[in-house]
Formats: sequence, C-alpha cells, structure tokens
Amino acid sequence: MKFNKLFILLSAFAFIGPVQADTFKPSNYCTKPTKPYKFTSEWQITQYYNDVERYQRCISEFVESQEKAIQNHQKAIQEAIDEWNRFVRYEGN
Repeated sequence: MKFNKLFILLSAFAFIGPVQADTFKPSNYCTKPTKPYKFTSEWQITQYYNDVERYQRCISEFVESQEKAIQNHQKAIQEAIDEWNRFVRYEGN
C-alpha cells in the first residue's frame, strides 16, 4: 500500500516537473560593436572603444542576472526538498 502511494506521488512529480520548467533559454540582447576595417578619425576610435565598454557592461549585467536566477532556483529546490523531508519525517509515518 505504501509503495503504491509513493509510486503515484513520484509519478506525479515526474509529469509536473517538466511542465513547470522554463521552456525557453534566456539570451542577452546586447549589441556587439563592429570594428571598422580602418579607423579614419580619433572620434571613430573613441566611439568604438565606448561601444566595446558598453557591450562588456551589458554582457556582465546579463551574466549577473542569470547567476541571481540560478541562486533563486537553487533556493527553491532546497526549500522543496526540505518541505518533502519534513513531510516524510513528521506526517509520512
């Protein structure tokens, strides 16, 4: 009897998990600077390096936001595991 309940519960998690998972891969919307074949002015050089810095900053911000999302997901995973363990420990007997 306990095995049947456990099997049903685990089966439900197997079907619910993929449905609730993110279905898209985030991507950055940063614009890569294009380097001229030949710089023709000091302004062009300055503009290019400003664009490179802006691109680097955009990529860094994207990476930081994704790392924060990873931490949030890991926290949610741990909370779900803890909830399951509490249930099994105190109510599952």
